Amino acid sequence: MRICEDGGAQVVVYADMKPLQLIGLLASVALFVGCETTQTTGMGNQEQKRLAAIQQQQQEDAQMDEADRNLWNAHQDQLNTGTNPAVPYR
Repeated sequence: MRICEDGGAQVVVYADMKPLQLIGLLASVALFVGCETTQTTGMGNQEQKRLAAIQQQQQEDAQMDEADRNLWNAHQDQLNTGTNPAVPYR
């Protein structure tokens, strides 16, 4: 309520702003929700390179494990046969 110069009271109606404020609030929320995504659109170039490097490292590690097993088996064979593979070590 506002007091006028002549002493009378004037009622100011703010009800017209409420729908406009509501529309603005809903638009702001929709814009915020639209921008906030938890899922990426796809894998980027850097991500592909990183995954390829990880896979390559895993393959190299697997090959190294096989080489270690072969070396271990060869050493065990040498211990079992001595220096001459034709003669078993006893």
